[in-house]
Formats: sequence, C-alpha cells, structure tokens
Amino acid sequence: MRSRIVLFAVVVLAGSSVHAAGNSDKSMVIEKPVVADTPETFAQQAAWIEKEMQPDGRYEFTKPADKQRVSVLMTQMSNLLQRSGTVAAMDHDTRVQMFNFQEEVNGLLKHNDANRLVCSSRQPIGSHIPTTTCVTYRQQEETARNTKIGMGQYDLSRVCNGPGGNDQNGCAPGSHQRSSGGH
Repeated sequence: MRSRIVLFAVVVLAGSSVHAAGNSDKSMVIEKPVVADTPETFAQQAAWIEKEMQPDGRYEFTKPADKQRVSVLMTQMSNLLQRSGTVAAMDHDTRVQMFNFQEEVNGLLKHNDANRLVCSSRQPIGSHIPTTTCVTYRQQEETARNTKIGMGQYDLSRVCNGPGGNDQNGCAPGSHQRSSGGH
C-alpha cells in the first residue's frame, strides 16, 4: 500500500501537467504552472513565474501577500530539491511536503492567472431577466485600475458646496478643498 502512495506522489509531482512556459495556448488558464522534478527544471519554472509576476505578465495582478507566499514556497521547494536531487530520490514524507507546497503555489497562481474567467450575473435596469457577463481576470483588474486612475484625475475644484462653486460656502473656484460648513 505504501509503495502505491509513493508511486502516486511521484507520478503526480513529475508528470501531471505540461510546464507553463511550454503551454502553446496563451489564452488558456495554466492549471499547474509548477511541476517540480529536478532542481534544473524547477529553477527554469521559478524564473518564468518570477518574470510573469511582473507588469504585463500572466500573474501581474497577484496581490503582494500572495507574491510573498509564492516566493516563500518556491524557496522551500528549491531547498527540498537541492537536498534530494530529484523528487524520485525523496523519502515519502519529503515528497508529501513537496506535493503540498507545489499544490499551494499552483492554486495561488491559477487564481491569479490573467486569463481566468470571472463571471457575474445581474438584472439590467427595467428587466427581471438576469444576464451573465464574463471577463478575464486581466480585464477585470485593468478596469478597476483605470477607474481608480480616472477617479484620481477627477477635478475636485468643481465639487464645491454652493451655487456656481463660489466662495459662499468656503470653496473658492480652483481650490481643492470641500466646505466643512458655514465658515
């Protein structure tokens, strides 16, 4: 029974998916970006993931806490591989630990993949029939980013209390402060 579990772990770790950099369809979500087997192939995968977490990369929208967690896990996986040489040479407990690290990294990366579809269902105004809209995670995050930029550029000088934006309520034309009352 134990030998079956070990064999299963080796098969899952070493060959359950295609390496991310070799994925030919760039519009698809990569299910398992990390498949650790040797220190050399893992180093290539780690470098690719690091590059893809930069602006314009597949994982550019990964939150800072998730980036840090991925980095910590990748370092731990690298250490395990350096110590053992290959996944096949690891003892059972180390393989299980490696598998768990790998699955956590793959889960974080898959969730932050720019090509992941995010769908929402809303009822349009005047209708009781909901419509479903799907966008990629990249489109969703770019829209949010552009909205924040647009809001930051909004001219606060036109948002004064009082008619015509005059000094009547403490807000002179061209100022960037709001009235706090009758001062």
